[in-house]
Amino acid sequence: MIFPKGEVVHKNLSTSFTDLSALISTLKLENFSGTIEIDFLDTRGIFLIDSGQVVDAEAIRDNGSNRILGEEAIQHLFRLANEKDGILSIYRLLPEQVILLANNLRCVPLFKGLSTNFIHFDQLLCKLKEGRHNGFIEVMNKDQQPMGVIFLEGGEPIEMFTLPKNGPAVFGRMSIQIFIENVKTHGALFNVYGREGKESFQKLSAMKEEEVLPEKESEPIRLKKEGESVSPNPQEGKSLPSNEVMKETISLLEEFLSESERIVDALSQKGMFLRSFKKVLIEKSEQFDFLDPFAGEFDYREGRIELKKEVEQEDLVKGLVETIRGVLSFLENEVPREKMVSLKLKAGIETFLSHHKEVLKKLKIDPFFSSLL
Repeated sequence: MIFPKGEVVHKNLSTSFTDLSALISTLKLENFSGTIEIDFLDTRGIFLIDSGQVVDAEAIRDNGSNRILGEEAIQHLFRLANEKDGILSIYRLLPEQVILLANNLRCVPLFKGLSTNFIHFDQLLCKLKEGRHNGFIEVMNKDQQPMGVIFLEGGEPIEMFTLPKNGPAVFGRMSIQIFIENVKTHGALFNVYGREGKESFQKLSAMKEEEVLPEKESEPIRLKKEGESVSPNPQEGKSLPSNEVMKETISLLEEFLSESERIVDALSQKGMFLRSFKKVLIEKSEQFDFLDPFAGEFDYREGRIELKKEVEQEDLVKGLVETIRGVLSFLENEVPREKMVSLKLKAGIETFLSHHKEVLKKLKIDPFFSSLL
């Protein structure tokens, strides 16, 4: 698997001066979630750590010819860490991101080295959806440099991360469609992995490569040569149907609210976000009547939005943005001891908007969110 690099905690620590056991004990006390990468001359390894606990590990030996996982990999990497020619790097991720990686660590390759020269990426995704595939797709550019990974559950893309040239990996399921369009436009190479023993693995293993080849009457997407112009896709530039726009908008808002909730509750106490959110909903219901918590037309809980009234996209976005503005004000002014929480929430909002700026523009709602900064 191509692993994401999260926020750098420590980088290029020498095993000559680092006690791996003591390091992991310290991370446990700090409730750390993320990865520890370890590099030796003939071995590369990674520990996946969730809330201070090592949940899985991988070690690749002998230039990729030997891969071990789980307890065997953990013990092997601990033995290696006693030697003096290794390098350790620590990267922070969210707990749910670590679990996502761990859940897919034992996937096996089904197709490797596929190219958009010969296979339509969206047709492959349709096949995976039909087979309710569980696994992931690694995507590389034409120079075989990693671009990102798309994770699938029941054939549906549920999460992805991209790998910028500088900085940590960027997670966000709302970027999946833009990433797919970019792959279709510019071309790419990709590997398909599936969970061994699952029904989806059996179905996809039986699938012949010809099934994902372009139909004879359609031309495959080609990698653009340097200096060559490519005819525009006739579908590009068309507006999404209004129901699709609303569906994407709600999904983005769910991610926005759940991330805000995670930040606030992690830095204060569980339930703090919902208490302040519902308090502000009452205040905002005079302007946005559908937000009235007593009317039962809008509800947010456990990362999901439920609407029982038809609402315009613009009104929904404006209403929830104004509500989050009220939450920030409540935390800063009415709960002074939580001032650091409001500062952290502002920073989280800024990061969220930066990661999703293309989606916000596509949905034409970026001006409403920009007003939060």
